[in-house]
Amino acid sequence: MSDPDRRVADDWALQPDYLPTRPAPYLVWPPQPVEAVKYTLKNHLSFNDRTLYIALAVVVAFWLQPVDSGQTTLAAGWIVWLLARNVVLAGVIIGGLHWWFYMRCGQGDERRWDTRPLGRNKRRFAFDDQVKDNMAYTMLSGIPIASAWEVWARWMFANEYVSTADLGTNPVWFVLAFLAMPIWQSLHFYVIHRAMHHESIYQAVHAVHHRNVNVGPWSGLSMHPVEHLVYFSTLAIVVVVPLHPAHVLFLLFWQMLGAPSSHSGYEGIVVNGKMVLSVDGYFHQMHHRYVRCNYGSAEFPLDYWLGTAHDGTDTGAARLKAHHN
Repeated sequence: MSDPDRRVADDWALQPDYLPTRPAPYLVWPPQPVEAVKYTLKNHLSFNDRTLYIALAVVVAFWLQPVDSGQTTLAAGWIVWLLARNVVLAGVIIGGLHWWFYMRCGQGDERRWDTRPLGRNKRRFAFDDQVKDNMAYTMLSGIPIASAWEVWARWMFANEYVSTADLGTNPVWFVLAFLAMPIWQSLHFYVIHRAMHHESIYQAVHAVHHRNVNVGPWSGLSMHPVEHLVYFSTLAIVVVVPLHPAHVLFLLFWQMLGAPSSHSGYEGIVVNGKMVLSVDGYFHQMHHRYVRCNYGSAEFPLDYWLGTAHDGTDTGAARLKAHHN
């Protein structure tokens, strides 16, 4: 029998047809300008979760709840409104994904990575139930802490403690910053996530998230509160780089709602045999399966540079095993 570490998810229902996985073609050598343009157009001009979160960020930043003078003080009114908005967004999007995939079983196991059921009667989860456990961590810790970071960022903008880049004064950077946010998040995520795998931190904090081997949408933000605090610290970039509140909201939604969609356990939403929305989380799915790999994402290639990438192939698995030996 072959070494199980060298087999690539051989009991999974699905493997993507684009293996081996590769980093986004931004920071690669030799440069790939044509591929970078194609990748950018595909991810920002097509219907996917990224474009949905950008659109949502723009709507909130310009119309639904723009930064204004009322946010110079930490008044309960606007903060409660903000928290309520994020709770509703989480309920609709995370709950909607869970309903479609696991309650309605809208597409059965079509395009599902791992067909094993989510955990029930498992003592490692609160309430002995994976979904209830994940929901509690998400709604009682994840969303409030994410909202607290947003409150802080808005307060900084409102008091002009940070520089702002808007569409009128710097249109080029205003557009490019939307492309930069996932790259920054990927770099930040690798660094803090790799640190979370230090033995002492893992046992005390990060193990909460890794109780989820076979993941569902509510698993995305199922983390220890300390990890939530660090995970959403990406928003502190406003202190260093001039941004518009729309960029910060996109970054927030990319993490707050994007983590649940990429943990959905599926490649995408399929209706009548057609993929209507990609939520591909295969790269991170491999991390939950094998743990000591894929600490970041494809947007910033630190996993590939530092030898911690599992590219989904037998060769990649062997290379990763050699790296750890």
